Amino acid sequence: MSKIPLVSKFIFTLGSIILSISVTATDIQQPFNDASESTQEHVLLISIDGYRYDYNELHQPQHIKEFANNAATVKQFVPSFPTVTFPNHLTLVTGLYPANHGIISNRFYNPELERDYAMNISEAVTDGQFYQGVPLWSLARQQGLKSATYFWPGSEAEIAGFRPNYWLKYDGRTPNEERVQQVIDWFSLPEDKRPQFVTLYFSDVDSAGHHHGPEASQTRDAVLYIDTMIGNLLTELKDLPFEVNVIITSDHGMAKVDEFDRVYTDQLIANNQKLIKKFIFNNDAAFSLVTATGKDKQQDLKQLKELVSQVEGLEFYLQADVPSHLHFTGNASIGDAVIVSNNYYITSTDAKPGVIGKHGYDPEVITDMNTVLYAQGPMFKQGATIQQAKNIHLYPLIAHILGLTVTEKIDGELSVLSPLLKH
Repeated sequence: MSKIPLVSKFIFTLGSIILSISVTATDIQQPFNDASESTQEHVLLISIDGYRYDYNELHQPQHIKEFANNAATVKQFVPSFPTVTFPNHLTLVTGLYPANHGIISNRFYNPELERDYAMNISEAVTDGQFYQGVPLWSLARQQGLKSATYFWPGSEAEIAGFRPNYWLKYDGRTPNEERVQQVIDWFSLPEDKRPQFVTLYFSDVDSAGHHHGPEASQTRDAVLYIDTMIGNLLTELKDLPFEVNVIITSDHGMAKVDEFDRVYTDQLIANNQKLIKKFIFNNDAAFSLVTATGKDKQQDLKQLKELVSQVEGLEFYLQADVPSHLHFTGNASIGDAVIVSNNYYITSTDAKPGVIGKHGYDPEVITDMNTVLYAQGPMFKQGATIQQAKNIHLYPLIAHILGLTVTEKIDGELSVLSPLLKH
């Protein structure tokens, strides 16, 4: 049955929470049902940024490990290239590779919009023009369900016509205890206001991994702290009058790179006066997005390729020639070429000092990029295990659980993760 046209829309703030609530004639006419009588599934998607696939064994978090032991599991959940935060969080909620959803790195230049995108540029992060695809929260709103996001990348922008019903402007200083309580509060709303799809984001483990390395005691402390938060959250969820399908995952893992040799992109061309100032390099340790700015781009790129090829362990690809398994082509924001390495830390001489832990590398080569997926709830089969799967496949799985129809072409397939389900 088709949706009755929109009657009115209200946008207001409650504390730091931004709410955008659409009211339709069907919403008004539907009687309130007690939560215990509802047959609608609920999904909570938790991202522990930078949680490597082996952290349960390495750092022994009590609650996450217990959850995993009783969960449907993907032992090595493979992020998309480049294995960095914003691209993979968007992949998780769109089912698209970064080249297809548009957020191809944590920072880049979009030549079609003639604007820079970066995590710390609010005007860009909140601009839906940078994003392609239909995020799960937009899909939910299109089909009559509600959603809430706590700091999920991309959720501050209107994408495919919608923002989540409940969302917040990112503030990394917000205590994790407050985030957990807000999730419980969302699920405790009356059924006519309660979101069916909720996301939650924690950054502590990623930050510790960068500054101290994946195996450091400080990273263990961060893991155990977030483990306590999740333990508290799971306890609170049990008191709800309905079951929630809880999915714990991450955007990428973490590799120890402080012993990697540095390659400086500006030094690659320092001895070739003709090439100086003819390139813009967007470096992120594992890769560099290359844009040629000279009049004879093809010749300049050819010369740069020759220089890069002299460094064993560096690979230079014109965008059209990027290896197919990386799925990193066909988007103008990628630039003219990409320098890729799984042996070096790519940077420039004027950059900040490198960190101890890093990600971004090809997960097929450096498996420390891989993360986990643990899922429990009424829709999941306890003990079901998949050894390895790509993160593009999570989107159709969550859509299926929520009873949503995937209306646009995506890269993920439901069949890959469906063995985790009871039915």
